[in-house]
Amino acid sequence: MWLKSSLAAGFMLMLSLAFFFEPLRQRSLLGDRGQDRSSLRLMSWNIGYGDLESETRARTEDLAAVAQIILSNEPDAVALQELTGGDQLKVLLAHLKNRYRGYVCSFGNADRVAAVLVKDSGARFSDVPAGDRFAAAATFHLRQGIPEIVLVSAHADAFSASRRRRLAEDVVDWARSRSGNHSVIIAGDFNFEVSVNTKTNLFTDNAKHDSESYNYLLKYFRDLGRAAGETAISDRRIDYVFGPLEGASPRRAEVLRGTAIGRMDHWPLLVEIGF
Repeated sequence: MWLKSSLAAGFMLMLSLAFFFEPLRQRSLLGDRGQDRSSLRLMSWNIGYGDLESETRARTEDLAAVAQIILSNEPDAVALQELTGGDQLKVLLAHLKNRYRGYVCSFGNADRVAAVLVKDSGARFSDVPAGDRFAAAATFHLRQGIPEIVLVSAHADAFSASRRRRLAEDVVDWARSRSGNHSVIIAGDFNFEVSVNTKTNLFTDNAKHDSESYNYLLKYFRDLGRAAGETAISDRRIDYVFGPLEGASPRRAEVLRGTAIGRMDHWPLLVEIGF
């Protein structure tokens, strides 16, 4: 009799332990989708249309689908390019269920703007002078284990390598002035033609400028999305995420191919950075 009682007591103890630990295990698996607390997940995406379209800026009717892709990948921050202005940003933030704060830069000599989205409610935003246009910057802090971040979203000229060079130099110089107290990340569509496999330069006026611009960025930053491959449907790698040379390393770099909406010619670049 005592043996049956002991077995029953042991069985009840096992059930109690399973009930106690299983919810904890599920919370750890589902609560943060496996993301390390010391990592930062970033997305960069040009949501404009291809150059053959009469209107190449982002379409408001696409923003609900854009928001769904962002929400399904749960980036901590997003760099967007080719919005038409602040009104589109407001529509996008509403589709994102106000889980992000956002900012669009000033126009400068351009008819479209870059934007940044961050989850930090205390984020600070500013314009970054970038040649004859501007980039958008967000300074934010998400959680312990990650330093305060400065994210810059930039969009370089599609047809002038000399203008791309000036934008890259201005953005890098601005970023270096902030890097002493922050981890600075530069993301966006730089339109560089630096692949050795590219035999023609239909989108550039001087490939030498692109090579020098890219190397200037690499002098102070690491190309975190290099392993992910092409980011545009024309088999070109023109979207980048550059991060600090020290104190941060890429844990994941992926181009979300097949997610272009309508006649978009870019795919999102998703990078997870460890600190």
